[in-house]
Amino acid sequence: MNNYSIIALLSVMVVGAVAVYFYLGGLNYVAVDVKSVSDYNLVGFHFEGEGDSDSLRKGWQRAKELIDSGKLEGTVTVLHYKDTTLAEGKVKVFMGVRLDKGTSDLPDNYTRLTVPAKRTVRATISAHNAVMPNSETIEERLLKKAEELRLELQNFTIEQYLNEKELWVDMPVRQ
Repeated sequence: MNNYSIIALLSVMVVGAVAVYFYLGGLNYVAVDVKSVSDYNLVGFHFEGEGDSDSLRKGWQRAKELIDSGKLEGTVTVLHYKDTTLAEGKVKVFMGVRLDKGTSDLPDNYTRLTVPAKRTVRATISAHNAVMPNSETIEERLLKKAEELRLELQNFTIEQYLNEKELWVDMPVRQ
C-alpha cells in the first residue's frame, strides 16, 4: 500500500468518526435552567461501593425492566450523594425509579425515598451517553448557574434517564 492509499484511508476514517460523533449528538447544546418541580418520589435501593460495580449495572437494568414491564411507571433515576469522605473510585447512590404516580407495591429489596423540592437547577442533555459531557462538567455548569442566580443547592445530583438519548441532571435548590 502506498502513502496515498494510507492517507486516503485515514481521511475516510476520520471523516467517519466525526460523522458518528455528530450523529450521536456530540456537539448538542447542554441547556441549564431553573425549573419548578414537585417532590422527587423515588423507589429503589441504596448503594455504596465501587463506581464501576456490577451491582450498579444490574440495578440500572432492573429499574429499566420494571418500567418496561409496566410494574412501575416512571423514569430510571440515580441520586448521587456528594460524600467527600468516600475513597477515590467509591460512590454513594440511591438507584431506582422516579415514580410518575404512587404505588403501594414495592419490588423486592426496594425502599422509598422522597426528596422535598420546589425548584431545581437542571441540565438537559440530548446526546447518546457515549458522547455526553462527563458528570463533573455538567455539575460545574449547574453550580455556575446557581451562583449567577444566587441559589444555594443541595449536595447531590439527581440523574433522570428519559430515554437512550435524553438525560436530565438536577440539583435541587435548598428550601
